[in-house]
Amino acid sequence: MNAMPDLPMNFQLSADQVELQDALRRYLQSEVAPIVDEHEAQSRMVPAQVVRAMHDFGLLGGLLPEASGGFALPMTTYGMLIAEVARVWPSLRSIVSTSNLAASVLADGGSPELKQKYLPRILSGEAIASFALSEPNIGSDAANIETRAVPTGQGWKVSGRKLYISLGPVCELGVVFVRTGEAGRRQVSCLLFESKMPGFSVSAIPKMGMHSCPLGELLFDDVEIPREHLVGAEGAGFALAKKYLNIGRCVVAFSALGIAEAACEAAVRYAGERVQFGRPIAGFQLVQHMIADMLTLVETSRLLCYRAADALDRDAPDSHMLCSMAKRHATDAVLRVAEQALQVHGGAGYTALFPVERYYRDARHLSIAEGTNQIQSLLIAQSVLGVSALK
Repeated sequence: MNAMPDLPMNFQLSADQVELQDALRRYLQSEVAPIVDEHEAQSRMVPAQVVRAMHDFGLLGGLLPEASGGFALPMTTYGMLIAEVARVWPSLRSIVSTSNLAASVLADGGSPELKQKYLPRILSGEAIASFALSEPNIGSDAANIETRAVPTGQGWKVSGRKLYISLGPVCELGVVFVRTGEAGRRQVSCLLFESKMPGFSVSAIPKMGMHSCPLGELLFDDVEIPREHLVGAEGAGFALAKKYLNIGRCVVAFSALGIAEAACEAAVRYAGERVQFGRPIAGFQLVQHMIADMLTLVETSRLLCYRAADALDRDAPDSHMLCSMAKRHATDAVLRVAEQALQVHGGAGYTALFPVERYYRDARHLSIAEGTNQIQSLLIAQSVLGVSALK
């Protein structure tokens, strides 16, 4: 059995972090919160100017090195910012996370020419970028990608389908993971594509929540991608995807934390305002019990989120396990918190008159994203047992 991790760390935010958090919170409350419900109800994309404004707060390119146009933020700071955005508009959070994921892969493995051409447009919010990994038959088993890239004289001809791709219907470009050999994770490569390339098409997929961040199916029908659009070494695409999926799990955990905070705050506020039997329902023991459960789940999620972020910042050997723990716990917790918040609201919570029904819908996919919570359980156990249940 592998050794269990050491635990101590300081969760207190620095003065600079608090200042950045306050600035972002003020902007989100004044400029973003008033338009969220209308945009979500009408399935309207988050406005471009709101996405671009995220750059000014360090959210676009937050984790990238300064040499690549990023802000080189520690994961603890970036995660804190992600939670603030998710607390107000989960769709905006998803757009930011997806763009950063594509930019991180490009910054890590792209040629200087490729980075110079595309990174500034992604990091400024000018260009929407997607991360195309999942397929109709490929979810957690990402090493067995079926989309094929056949070599040509000038590069590759790509054929296949990518499914459940965030920002797929609106992306101008993205990174796509393809099979460049016969079988195995060492035969997966990463290519940068543009939506204007002949043979590329996309269709939107209706979904349960986060209606302002579109989801799509990408079709590559003999799309010719130039050789210079290879990101990373040929055959090294799986390792590249796996590296950033671990960070993505921490990001998803912070996203769940933000939504849980919003749901809990809504329940506390409503409990103080709603009067039954001549007094606010906040005075009822069963309501207090639900509020206590919600507060505890929010705080345990917060602790695990910052533990995982700190481990990533230190490049600690247990960071993979802690990211899986944070992702599993926070995404399970937010569903319980959102459900309890809806219950506190009673019949009103089931309507669109209050935001708690949206919190539940927006949070539901988080226990599936970046590896299902069932897969996270296997990864956590594998970290200490040294035995994989997937082989």
